[in-house]
Amino acid sequence: MASDKADGEIAAQLDEFDELISSGAICISSDSESEVDDVIDLDNIDLESLPPSPVIGAKRKSTSTDEVPCVESVRQRRATVELPFPDGAVRLTRMVGQKENLAEAMTLSDILQKGKLRKALLSTYVLDLDWLLRHFDSSTKLVIVKSYDPKVEQRGVHQSEGGRITLVNPEFINQTYPMMHSKVMLLFYDDYVRFVVPSANLFDIDWTVLQNIVFIQDMPYTSEAVSSGFAEELAGSLRDISVPAAVVERLNFVDCSRVKVHIVTSVPTAAGRSQFHADSYGLDRLSKVAKMMRDPELDESESYDTKLYCYGSSMGRLTSAYLRNFYARAMGSTPVNIQSSGGLSTSDMERNVKVGFHTQAQGLGNVHGSTPRQCIKFKADFYSNPPFPRYALHRVESKVANTLIHAKVILARSNATNKGQRKPGERGWIYLGSHNFTPGAWGHVQRGPDKRCNINNYEFGVILPSVHFESMFGRDTVTWNGTRVPLPFRLAWSEYEKGDIPLLSE
Repeated sequence: MASDKADGEIAAQLDEFDELISSGAICISSDSESEVDDVIDLDNIDLESLPPSPVIGAKRKSTSTDEVPCVESVRQRRATVELPFPDGAVRLTRMVGQKENLAEAMTLSDILQKGKLRKALLSTYVLDLDWLLRHFDSSTKLVIVKSYDPKVEQRGVHQSEGGRITLVNPEFINQTYPMMHSKVMLLFYDDYVRFVVPSANLFDIDWTVLQNIVFIQDMPYTSEAVSSGFAEELAGSLRDISVPAAVVERLNFVDCSRVKVHIVTSVPTAAGRSQFHADSYGLDRLSKVAKMMRDPELDESESYDTKLYCYGSSMGRLTSAYLRNFYARAMGSTPVNIQSSGGLSTSDMERNVKVGFHTQAQGLGNVHGSTPRQCIKFKADFYSNPPFPRYALHRVESKVANTLIHAKVILARSNATNKGQRKPGERGWIYLGSHNFTPGAWGHVQRGPDKRCNINNYEFGVILPSVHFESMFGRDTVTWNGTRVPLPFRLAWSEYEKGDIPLLSE
């Protein structure tokens, strides 16, 4: 009976998702205000938090190292601990029956290591709590940030099992289409914290019969509070989704010095925190990161030969204007600046964006039947709507034959850095996380002098900078930070052929 109830709740969530996609998930703006640090304070809950310090924006006075418990033991363990993923790595989820690329695939159990895990923070859109709890020891404390219907539930904290499980409903203010779609994990072990950014929800289908992608990095504890730009970014992103302060403050004593990825998140425009940090989310954040990653040795116009390969499991109401604006932001610029400095026309910018999506034939031919197809969303009326840029649609081939991809990935690939050099291949960056290629996730550029993005969803992802792409003799090689990056699809994308139609929602 419990399983039937869980299945019914998941089906309801998927039906709700269909309604959001149908509506286009456009946010209704609000004049409501909230405090800058709008975080649910759970200090009264026994999360055994490390002492706070001003490093991550804590409001209390600095704590001396003498007050930090087990300082010497932390130092000793840090000197001897071997981290499985000290420099970060990308992995794919391992599907049932999978025989290809097993060395680059992980199950949820592989990631969690439940026998070693002490506490965990997780966020998700779809949640099957009964299924999820089977992956943890009964003593492991969990904080789970989830989506919810504000007409049925209220914002706040709900606890069960004597405080062992804390469910968090983040802020929704006057939103017609509320969606908490962020997916991130912080896993706390004795010697280190594991930072995980998956594209999979916390239910069975996403981890067993759909191909998803995961970024994973292990960071050791420190005995002294340390300042870190990445930790501050992460702390702010967790506050955005109302993660308890006691959890956020743990980042004060985590060594993030080897982290090289950039965090990119989205927060609904109507949310209180968005009103104070409006340029920190969605396309605006993407533009900031793109500027930071720009090669100083290159003229700005040289980067405009970049092509974007955008894959998501849900399709939004796209237009040619949206492709143009997205491309410009991903270059750290604007359409007007690109036209004037790079010589690209509006059509060039639009054509530089390739949108990957499974065809109907691929959907019907996948080996797992109809179950995974319900998680691939493309409304028929979106496709039939005349403004939809059909020319941008490209066929993608899964690395695991006859399976469907639920990952959300953007590849930015350019030959610019190879001009005058003999080394083959392309340079660029990779985004992976929860953002589908939709205006609801990344934001719709509004008309007006400030060109502010209007965002509907909560989203979370990371960008891997300085990526090298190469495809020779039918073999793809993608490397970042000295390691291979497995992708769920092949690098070669092809335009839809005559007779091809996308896998439309059932």
